[in-house]
Parts: sequence; structure tokens; C-alpha cells
Amino acid sequence: MSLSSVLEDPFYQQYRILIFLWIAVVAVPFLTYQLTSFLFYRTARSNVSLKTPPTIPYWVPGIFHGVGLAFGPPAYFGKLIKEYGSFSPFVVKVGPLSFLVLRDANHVKKIFQSPKQMTARDFHVQIFDKVMGSPKEALLLYGGIGEGSDEVEHAHLTLPRQYFSGSQLTPMADVYISTFRRNLSNKMFQTKTWTEIEDLWSFFQNEITRATIETIFGSAILKQYPRLVRDFWEFDSNIENFTRGLPRFMMPAAYTARDRLHENLKNWLQSAHEGSDLAEVGDEDPVWDADMGSKFFQTRDTVFAKIPSLDYQARAAEALAIMQGSNSNTMPSTFWYIIETLRNPTLVKHLTKEIGRHCDPASDSFDIAAITALPIIQSMHAEIGRLRMATGAIRTNEVHNFKLDEKWLIPKGMSVMIFSHDLALNTELWANARPQTVVRPLEEFWAERFLVPDKPTNQERNPTTVPEKVGTGRFSMEGVSALHTTFGGGQHLCPGRYFARAVQAATLAVLLCEYEIELSDPDDVEYVLPSVRELAYGTVKPRDKIRVRIRKRESKI
Repeated sequence: MSLSSVLEDPFYQQYRILIFLWIAVVAVPFLTYQLTSFLFYRTARSNVSLKTPPTIPYWVPGIFHGVGLAFGPPAYFGKLIKEYGSFSPFVVKVGPLSFLVLRDANHVKKIFQSPKQMTARDFHVQIFDKVMGSPKEALLLYGGIGEGSDEVEHAHLTLPRQYFSGSQLTPMADVYISTFRRNLSNKMFQTKTWTEIEDLWSFFQNEITRATIETIFGSAILKQYPRLVRDFWEFDSNIENFTRGLPRFMMPAAYTARDRLHENLKNWLQSAHEGSDLAEVGDEDPVWDADMGSKFFQTRDTVFAKIPSLDYQARAAEALAIMQGSNSNTMPSTFWYIIETLRNPTLVKHLTKEIGRHCDPASDSFDIAAITALPIIQSMHAEIGRLRMATGAIRTNEVHNFKLDEKWLIPKGMSVMIFSHDLALNTELWANARPQTVVRPLEEFWAERFLVPDKPTNQERNPTTVPEKVGTGRFSMEGVSALHTTFGGGQHLCPGRYFARAVQAATLAVLLCEYEIELSDPDDVEYVLPSVRELAYGTVKPRDKIRVRIRKRESKI
């Protein structure tokens, strides 16, 4: 048989195809993984100065780590940190995008202290595009292009700091308290009979969200759009899928919910502005309006209304972004704030007494500024953020070869990822930064973790003992601020942390001083607590429902 006939033989042709497929499916990925593993470990262990961080091993050129990320970035990044964390910083790639994972406190501090070089601009554009569904004209402004971009930056950065902190936050907290109190009163809880709440998570999703929405946006929107809260949580539960750019056919309910949110928010804004001359919101204007909510939102939307590129569709997406930012983390963190309080009867008694001192029976009001200033309240807020919130901060390098330290350079265009939970659970870093903070394991909730006692306590001398009373001292983040990145850092340190703390404290004040509330099955709560190391970021939820029982106090504290 001649060579030409062999080559033309059908069996030989099929054999060639099989060989080619074997090379493509087995040999190339295997060799790629071996080569990239060699390059990764060589670079990670090299003592050469000013080098680019290594890319973790991958199987498929071009796709890189895209397959793993496609099955869920939070779990995939969590897996990579467990496997390669000791070699950080390391790079994860998907197509043309590169993400640098940082785990060193000094590196984190350097990133947050370099807002001009390491910016969140690209990330914000992606969020407004993929998640909030903003029109293309608005995305140019968010990228710093076009007339009105300076005003947009002012609205995004300056106004939240102005209204969500200091004295401006107090009237918003008062509105929240009165709204939350009224909503609970409508539940008709009795004074002598316990009422069981079967699922506190779902209960808070409705009640806290309604109260925060009314506080920021006013009461009219909830009347015009009765299913707002339900649509919001359908949308919010799919934030990760929107971020990944999943198409409508893969999550039709989420897209439909977002469409309804856009349409109803647009209609609400149009009706609220009928006959308005878009005048500036001044000091003499009321701090809260039923139609347009807080002075913060009134001022913010007035800025947007004067920018031609931001039509009602774009302003509806902006309103949705505020709604997501004020609820997505606030509701879960408040849930855990209440749960962790109820798990400790000693803490319940202590907080009830401390908060009761700042309640005025004559006006039936709480001094929320004084309550949030209590060291134990500040420490609990920080501890909830550390343990029960898992967020990710993203910054993109805008300059050529950003110098991270004497060893590492970050190329222009590379994005940096900082995971709050990863840093929050690193015992070695916390022990080196402030040994007192690891007297009790970082995997446990400890209300006093961020208090600096006036003198050594029994708990410090013997950390295995159960304290008979709550420790006292001054609140301090000294030495550990770079390890506590739940609300970001640097120029983009989110002022929402103050709003979240106010909501947490206000919710706790109403529940402890006006109601009796306790866990229905205290011993079972331990078994439904979430794992703290499975996901790199995302909403921290209990594994199952947590039941509580509640009744009104016969007389308020």
C-alpha cells in the first residue's frame, strides 16, 4: 500500500482526528498547567525586586481562569485564597482582564492611600452598566467624560458624606425610628402574649427595608409601588449574576424585577417633579418630605435633573443604586446585630440599660447620636462588619507600573481585589497589629473586640472564662483599620457605615426598650450560623431559619 493511499484511508483520517483531539483536550491543557505552575512558583519565590505578581496556574490559554469564575466568583476566589493565599499577591485572569488579589495589610493601606493612581472608576461604570442598567449616555459621565461629570462625582462622593454622617444623619435616624416603630405597632403585638416570628431574616427583609426606603425616599413611593420591597430583593439576590453579565434567559425573574423597578422609579420621579422648578435644596427646606424623602435624596436628584445626559431612566437607575447601597448590607448586618445580641443575655441586659439612659419618656424619643457614640455600640458595629459581612473592594491602576512595595509592581490597567473576610479572619495579621483583639478567636463574635479597657479584665487574664458582665473601655480601631475593609477605604471609604450603624442601633433600641424579644431556640442557633471561610465575598446568611418570639412591654424603659 502506497503512502498516499494510507494517508487517504478513512481509518487513518479518523485516527488523525482522535490524535488531534487528544492533544487539544488533554496534552495542551496538561502542558499549559505544568508550564504556568512552574512560572507561578518561580516568580512567587524569587527575590528579584520590582517584579509583576505571578498569575496562578491555569489549564486553557486565552480563557485562563474563566471556567472557574463562571461557576461562581465568590466560591472560586475563596478556593484560590485557601490554595494559593500564602503566595499572595497573585493574579487571576479571565480573557483580557487581570485581577490582583492582595492579602497583606501594608499593601491594602498603600492602595487605599493612592486614590489618584488606584481608582474605582472602571468598577463603578461596570456596576451602573451591568447591574443598575443605566443608559449609555450616563455611563460616559460616570467614566469622567462629558459635560456634567464633575457634578456627578460631587453627587456620588460629597453628598453622601455630607448627609450620612455627623449632625445631618440624626434627623434621618429619627425618621427611621418613627417609621420602624409605626410598622411594628401595626403588627399588633400583645403585652402578655408572645408572638413567634418564624423567620427573622425574612421579617427584617420586609420591615427594615420598608423603613429605610421610606427614610431615604419618602412614603409616596411605597404607596405608588406596593411590591417595591419584593422586587428589590429579587433584584438584589441576583447582583452577582448581573455583575457576571448573565443574559435575560438565564434569570428572567431578576430582569423582570429590575424592569419593574426602573419603570416605577421613573414614574415616581416624574410625578414628584411635576410643576417643580428644580430649585436648589436649602437649609430652610424640611429634612424629610413624603413625596421625595430625605434632604439627601432631594439634593442629589436635583443635581442629576440639571444634567441633560441624565434623563428619567438614568435617574431611576441612580435611585436604584442608592436603594441597593442603603439596604444590601444594612439589612443583613442589622439582622446579625440583633441575633448576636440575643445570643448573650448578659449583653441584652447591659445594652437595655445603656440605651435606656438615652430615651426621653416625655418626647418618646431616643438620642440616637448619643447611642451610636457609646463605645460598646461602636465596637459591636465594627465586629458585625468584620465577622458577618463579606465584601470586596476593587481598584484599577491608572498609571504605568504602580509600585506596591520594593518587591512588586502593578501594571497599568490591572485591577486589585481586596476581600474583607480574608483580612478579617487572618489571626496572624491581627495578633501582630493588636494582640488584644485575638484574646478570643476571630471566628467568634465578641462584642468588646474593639474596646481598649482602662485596666486588664478577667477575660484578658483567662480568655476561656465566660464574663459575667460586659467589658468597658474606649472604642479604637488603632492598628487594625487596614484589616477592617468592609466599607472600603481611602477616598472611597463608604459613608454608608454611619447609616448602617444608626439603623443597627435604632432597631436595637426599639426592640429592647419597647418590646421583649428573645430567641425561640437559643441552642439551635449555633447550628445555623454560616461558615466564615467558604465564600470570598457575598451576603452572609444563616443556614436555616432563625425563630424569635416577641411581645410589647407593658411600660417602655
